[in-house]
Amino acid sequence: MAVIARDFHHPYEPYEIQEQLMNAIYDCISAGKVGIFESPTGTGKSLSLICSTLTWLHEEQRKVFDQEVKTVGGDDEPAWVLEQARRQRTEQLVQQRLELESRLAGIRDKEVRLKQQYEKGEPARKRAKRSQEDCALEFEDEQQYVLDDYESDNDSRKSATASTRDGGFSTATLQLMQKLGGLSALAEKDSITEAPDELKVFFCSRTHSQLTQFVNELRRVQLPSAPWVKFAKDSLPANLPQRKFVKHLALGSRKNLCINPKVAAAGSTMAINERCLDLQQPSTSQDRRCGFLPRTENEALVNEFRDHTFARIQDIEDLGALGKRIGICPYYSTRASIKPSEVNLTQSPARETGH
Repeated sequence: MAVIARDFHHPYEPYEIQEQLMNAIYDCISAGKVGIFESPTGTGKSLSLICSTLTWLHEEQRKVFDQEVKTVGGDDEPAWVLEQARRQRTEQLVQQRLELESRLAGIRDKEVRLKQQYEKGEPARKRAKRSQEDCALEFEDEQQYVLDDYESDNDSRKSATASTRDGGFSTATLQLMQKLGGLSALAEKDSITEAPDELKVFFCSRTHSQLTQFVNELRRVQLPSAPWVKFAKDSLPANLPQRKFVKHLALGSRKNLCINPKVAAAGSTMAINERCLDLQQPSTSQDRRCGFLPRTENEALVNEFRDHTFARIQDIEDLGALGKRIGICPYYSTRASIKPSEVNLTQSPARETGH
């Protein structure tokens, strides 16, 4: 069987049987087909599955990015208008990802510093104080994205804002660019950039041990930088890694992720689900409701949970510990983090056997 030469970013020199399996999986996904694969024990099936799938995902993300830019405008429009609209669309897509990646890089740097302090034997109290100081700085950094109150009676401010948003173009040109979808980036410069909705791959397994093995294997794979990085040019921060960090998200049930002791004590999955939902009913008094549920006033904690989740590859136990440390429900916070995720890991329900 002829093996097509592809770089699957395998962490080791793959055997021929692994090359065959990775090519077969890649071709199956690319063709949009359903495949059933079999390989002998000890041939590295998990790693082959991960490498082939992530290689397809990386290449497909590049195609999706390019397509999002090319769909702006039409062939009957002036070339210079199309060029401007597509350039702005590219900048918008890059900025969406750059803001998130910059925060993730900052979290990784912080975790490295904490690890170094621990290895040097720095007292726990001093490390905790330093960590609080870092969190305060992160909060100050986030404030730059918060909008000031709009003063409708301030004509000069209104004029300046309008001038900034229109970029100096005439009304007719702005209307044409609006039609082509090229003003979206300008219109959103004064607002918090929303996390991009990335193309996703879902991995399912029946057993917890297989999911743990998958996470360990996923940590070995190193992909090249994301497709959008080449458009960022000089705006890339110095601490942004040259390789791509896959945004992995482990999805679990309330039984796996609940951090409310009174709810988790219910025991069975069904009982935990019912108790959790009961605490969210309008008839439930405020003092009995779950204090870990995401709400408008603790949205910053949900975002912090999301960023720490994507900063490094974590398993379901890591997410539970993270939720406890931050003080936010991991179950609902993972659901709120699905949009920017790229690899989702979940345990499929056990098969029912007939009698």
